[in-house]
Amino acid sequence: MKKTAKILALLCAALLAVLAFAGCSAPAEEPTATEAPAATETPAEEPAATETPAEEPAAEESPAASEEPAAETPTLDAIRERGQLILGTESTYPPFEFIVMENGASVTVGFDVSLAQAVADKLGVELVTSEMAFDSLIPAVQAGNVDIAASITPTEERMQAVNFSENYYDTTNVFVVRKGEEGNFTAKESFDGKTIGAQMGTAQNTLVVEDMTNAQSLLLPKTTTLIQELNTGNIDAICLEKPVADIYVAAYPDDLAVCSYEVPVEGGGVAVAIAKDNTDLLEFVNEVVIEMKENGEMDRIYQEACELAIGQIGEE
Repeated sequence: MKKTAKILALLCAALLAVLAFAGCSAPAEEPTATEAPAATETPAEEPAATETPAEEPAAEESPAASEEPAAETPTLDAIRERGQLILGTESTYPPFEFIVMENGASVTVGFDVSLAQAVADKLGVELVTSEMAFDSLIPAVQAGNVDIAASITPTEERMQAVNFSENYYDTTNVFVVRKGEEGNFTAKESFDGKTIGAQMGTAQNTLVVEDMTNAQSLLLPKTTTLIQELNTGNIDAICLEKPVADIYVAAYPDDLAVCSYEVPVEGGGVAVAIAKDNTDLLEFVNEVVIEMKENGEMDRIYQEACELAIGQIGEE
């Protein structure tokens, strides 16, 4: 029995040894599961993906786009570099443009000059006026001899030659006659057989010649000369824009009057003429015009010009 018990004890010990070995050897296989670190090698590859930030400076080249405004404003840049804005004028056209004496020198002033001064101030440059005949103004704008010309009616024909700003003053065509004769001119037919004066190159020139064909016409370069012709009886009427007519009648109330017959102005008023390719200057002028109309400054400088013109003409 003892021998049998001993054998059984040895068998149990061997079995326990085998089980113990099996229990210890199983964990040894686990390292194969821990080979997952191979998967963690992908982080090492991530720098390749993070290299894209290095390419971002290419997107930062957009500052080149910030240079575009300068390239898109060649006219404004040239005016600023020159330091002058040049306004073409015909200075016998009050209240828009006329001459006053300041310290013994002739100076061009008026509604148009004040408007152009506002544009020049906003550009930070000096305003310079260039005097010429009215019918030379648009050619001068086209040739680049002047930057702008004002008090021009934007007719279809003129819009083929130059660009126009927003209208800055609405007006109509009227007829100035000798005082006491205004009742004789109440319709278009009233002018049949009469002689009507108009300034050369103006919309009034076109109206008299093309639309009032039963009347004679006298075309002269200056409004002041037309007034003289009317006062001396050489012509019967002068076709003018209403603001100009009102100034001369106010200056010579005993000699002149405006008759009741009126003709609408094509385009409704007057605007600033600018060369076709100077779109940046056109936009800039429009900004100034709109701002001045909205804040009441346009009305103020118009009234100021009218008062000055009446006083100046009355002294001549």
